[in-house]
Amino acid sequence: MNLDKFVLAQNMAFLISIPPDSNLAKLLSFCLTTRARENTPGTDILKLTCELMENPSKLPYWTQDVMGLDLDYSTDEWKALGEMGIKDANQFMAALYQELENLNL
Repeated sequence: MNLDKFVLAQNMAFLISIPPDSNLAKLLSFCLTTRARENTPGTDILKLTCELMENPSKLPYWTQDVMGLDLDYSTDEWKALGEMGIKDANQFMAALYQELENLNL
């Protein structure tokens, strides 16, 4: 199997392992709902996301930045954000990190 297919299989296995009602699932659903402009480099999106991992308290700002990547705040994005149910960014991300640790991959 070539590397691209292996990476895809690895990511698919990861996604299948995530409980659907978890914070991780809600965050990934939000990510799948958002869009970036065609000319937005993936490295910019990765940098933005790595900054979130380094400072989870910035989750509310990160969500706004990600939603604005395509210069359009869609109804679907707002819905996905609301479904995350974030009341405390640090608690949300702490639960998400615990869910990551509990995944059986």
